[in-house]
Amino acid sequence: MRSLRNVLTYTKTKPSRQFSTSIPARCELSHNDILDKPNNSVLKHREIVQLHPVNDLRRTVTVSSYNILSRHYMWPSIYGYLPAKDRTWKNRLELLNQNFLDLSKFSDIMCFQEMEYSVYRNVWEKLMRDRNFGSIFERKLRPGYWDKTLTMMDGVSIFYNLNTFRMLNYQRVKYTAFFKEPSFFDQTKDTKERLVTRNNVALVAVLQHLATNEIFFVSNTHLYWSPRHEDVKLLQAYVLTKIIQKAVQRHFQCSKEQMKKLMDGPCGVNIILTGDLNSSPNSMTYKYLTHGSIDIEKEEKFAGYNYGHTIKSPLVNPLGKLNSPYRSLFENNEFTRTAYLPKFKKIIDYLMYNESSARIRPTKVVNELKDNYLNSYEGFPNSDYPSDHLPIIGQFEII
Repeated sequence: MRSLRNVLTYTKTKPSRQFSTSIPARCELSHNDILDKPNNSVLKHREIVQLHPVNDLRRTVTVSSYNILSRHYMWPSIYGYLPAKDRTWKNRLELLNQNFLDLSKFSDIMCFQEMEYSVYRNVWEKLMRDRNFGSIFERKLRPGYWDKTLTMMDGVSIFYNLNTFRMLNYQRVKYTAFFKEPSFFDQTKDTKERLVTRNNVALVAVLQHLATNEIFFVSNTHLYWSPRHEDVKLLQAYVLTKIIQKAVQRHFQCSKEQMKKLMDGPCGVNIILTGDLNSSPNSMTYKYLTHGSIDIEKEEKFAGYNYGHTIKSPLVNPLGKLNSPYRSLFENNEFTRTAYLPKFKKIIDYLMYNESSARIRPTKVVNELKDNYLNSYEGFPNSDYPSDHLPIIGQFEII
């Protein structure tokens, strides 16, 4: 059987000369941030929700996830209703640059989707390096309709604060490589036509927190967009959790059974999963991630597709149940939208952590935009927000 390593781009990084073991002075993500920094482009018109009190700011980690809307997807058929100035790349780039700088004031890990490769290399990689952030990037494969250069293709990225984290290793993931592999997926007609043909990607990073030596397994992904392909998104999420499982096993040099004991034990394992999952909280993908398993035989949107004997019901998440610091807001209908389009205002972007972790606790999140602001706009982008998605931001404390 072919090993996971053979279908992954796995990179062990050399120790960075730029990181410092000293604990940096940092801006606490608190209710005062909005008052003290009214010009912060990602915090204005939004409130900070405290979930638990912070005992030691030096042990906190703030994570953000943001689909920044590639300029090549600003199709007139979807965004033509917007004022011209809100659609121009020059204006959007200026706002995005400010977003990045403002996020870096309090974020330790920043995950982005729909980031154009050429702009990453020519602008954002250096912009954030000057703010003492390292980064990794994975570009999507070229789709059949793509008539531009490959450097204009978008992908996902992870930026990490070099004063807070050391990168131990990372993996670049192309989902199609797994779907093409017979030892992982039977090569049925549906596998070849529905799974292999998608160009989605992910990143999995292993980061060491300098102040505490805690290990974090951080992933960022952008799943397939189509609402007619809920099965595809579910299986992409399944592959991602299997890859994270292998990353944990490789780091701790343990078997699946030993990993389960480790995750359930007092030491725990810290897993952060972020991204645009293109899935609502009532989707199969969300159920799979948050319930720890899903009975695909009972799911209407999985019925009729044949992926062979390698996909069995129930489909079990090897990471167990994932939770979200936003969960109580979701359930109380206090956070209802991460994407803002005239006919599509839903939650599809997520920040999750493994529920079994005994080492991290969510302390704060940034809530959605206030209704009195949103009611003034049919959809985004606008003069304040350069994407049709909202950055989601959560703070955790290592306990």
